[in-house]
Amino acid sequence: MRLVQLTLIGQSAVPVFINPDQVVSLVALPDRTSIVTTATSKHGVAIMYDVTESAGEVVRLFTANPGVVAPGRA
Repeated sequence: MRLVQLTLIGQSAVPVFINPDQVVSLVALPDRTSIVTTATSKHGVAIMYDVTESAGEVVRLFTANPGVVAPGRA
C-alpha cells in the first residue's frame, strides 16, 4: 500500500495519509483541495478530505514515486 501525507484543513493542521488508489476525484477550490475517496462512512456516504495543498500539488504527490510521500519531498 502506498500512502501520501497531506495536511487537513483546521487549526491544528493534522496530517492525513491517503492511498492514491482509493481516490475517486479532486475538487480544486480557491483555498483548499477536496479529495473524495472510495471509503464510505457508516451511513454509506463517501469520505471526503479537505486539505491545504493545492490540487496541482496533490496530483504531483499522488503520481510521485512509491512509498510514503510527504508534501515537498516527492
